[in-house]
Amino acid sequence: MTATIASEVQNGVLPFLMNTGGNRTALRGRLARVDGIASSILARHDYPLAAAELSAESIALAACLSSTMDFEGIFTLQASGNASISTLFADVTSAGAVRAYAQVAEDFDREQSLGAPAALIKLMGTGYLAFTVDQGENGRYQGIVPIEEPDLNAVAMRYFYNSEQLDTALLLAAKPDGDGGWHAAALMLQRIPETGGNNEPQPFTDEEDDIWHTACTLMATCTRDELIDPNISPEELLRRLFQELNVAVLPFKMMQDECRCSPDRVERMLDGLEQAEKIDLADDDNKITVSCEFCKKEHHINI
Repeated sequence: MTATIASEVQNGVLPFLMNTGGNRTALRGRLARVDGIASSILARHDYPLAAAELSAESIALAACLSSTMDFEGIFTLQASGNASISTLFADVTSAGAVRAYAQVAEDFDREQSLGAPAALIKLMGTGYLAFTVDQGENGRYQGIVPIEEPDLNAVAMRYFYNSEQLDTALLLAAKPDGDGGWHAAALMLQRIPETGGNNEPQPFTDEEDDIWHTACTLMATCTRDELIDPNISPEELLRRLFQELNVAVLPFKMMQDECRCSPDRVERMLDGLEQAEKIDLADDDNKITVSCEFCKKEHHINI
């Protein structure tokens, strides 16, 4: 069945802020909707449904998290494990180009039911989840958290609790749309403490704590089906959830399914091989065929 590709309005991230009544702390959030991106990426891969659901969740999470950072380069989400899915990968460039893939065992149970949310620890086993920002010559940052929680949502929350020490609430959802495509979304709230003259975070007041707990309580009323409902616009969903906190939306950040593979990149990769190795890889016409793991495009290089 040909996947249905959602409209462009569903492909990107809507940042938002909340009016905290003049308090020092800032409440910020992101609502990522990536139906079209997830649909087109997963249409190129014959993943079992449970693996496709996990991949769709990773796309939504990568899109959401990348939009919270000021960087010029690539944000990467990568999980590695020792079970049916050994690699889960999604990355987003600062320009909004998204790629993703999963390495799935050949004996994966294709009839395995969807977890809703996908059972990360069951599918990947023992391993880790890494978030990386690569800005080339301007530096590289990586944070790692072990996979010790049942799903991707909980593992990401554990990362923010342990590594970033930012109060964070997160909700992920992904689901087939019934026509061969996918719905995928992520909703995140964070509160950023004000820093004092010594650049140290200032303690939150009781009122600020109350506002944060109220925001989290309101967010918890959002169901997974509501989060991915294409009939509810991102703006309308935020208004429904947080209207009593005077939510204000910022400009929508568009994203797109876009691979970065090219013949030049493949040639640079092959330059690192010895000539004998290239000959072993070549066919009878002295051509090496390299298939991109992300977009499945084949590149034919003469040696």
